[in-house]
Amino acid sequence: MLAACGVVLALTGMADLAVDLILWTVPVIGVLVIFSLRNKHLFRRPDGSEVCRFEAANILTAMRIFLVPPVLVLLNHGYTMHGAVLWLTAELTDVADGFVARRFRQETDFGLMLDPVGDIMATISVFTWLFISGRVPSWLFALLVARYVQFFAGLAILSLTGRLPKLHATVVGKTAGVVQGAIIMFLLLRVALGESPRLSSYDNILFPVLGAAFLAVIVSQTAIGLRAVRNHDAS
Repeated sequence: MLAACGVVLALTGMADLAVDLILWTVPVIGVLVIFSLRNKHLFRRPDGSEVCRFEAANILTAMRIFLVPPVLVLLNHGYTMHGAVLWLTAELTDVADGFVARRFRQETDFGLMLDPVGDIMATISVFTWLFISGRVPSWLFALLVARYVQFFAGLAILSLTGRLPKLHATVVGKTAGVVQGAIIMFLLLRVALGESPRLSSYDNILFPVLGAAFLAVIVSQTAIGLRAVRNHDAS
């Protein structure tokens, strides 16, 4: 499919876009394929039973990761509306993969690990583009970075000390995801449709709300980490 898109773009006079699309997307696909092949033990149910194939839920999660490079390529080439639509598609897979996993009992350790990676890649990539292009303030971008630095640092510390809890979605995390998804989509559409003073006036509301959502996640992650340490030390 990627090769077909590249050929079509090249034939329609957009060779630069086609080259960037392939150069940025193929390595991401390759890394995920290699990771999947080297970690087949992660393809198992919560009860320990093994899964012998890449199921629909994991395919949807992988799609979210594969769509990140094309979104950024489109945004960097000035196709903001196309990038926004593709980013919305990636966000919808976040809803779809969880539903499919629960509905058809396709939960796996691989999916539990890959799902937050896909969320983080989709969010941080587009948010970085918005920050670099001057659409979001530095303090808000710093909060987002702090949120993810805390997440990965906390995972590393808890894992190295044998205190890593079982990862699962939280109400705070899901709420923050909905808020940040809606606001990022609004910002992308605003760029695509043309900046206007009327739309920019909403920043005084949207940015504090998004900042509060990031802070809530940081507090929630801190509480989860402390609880994991206490539970481990008490056992």
